[in-house]
Amino acid sequence: MALNLSVGDPFPDVTVLDHDGNSTTLSELAGRRPLFLAFYRGPW
Repeated sequence: MALNLSVGDPFPDVTVLDHDGNSTTLSELAGRRPLFLAFYRGPW
């Protein structure tokens, strides 16, 4: 899925998996608090 985002655009409320494999949305994780989302590929 390609996203056409610009600086300052809100990130879409996507469904992600937590560390136990359960699905949740970013809005559920954040509640009403700010959310920092980082993408890290790792050493592999």
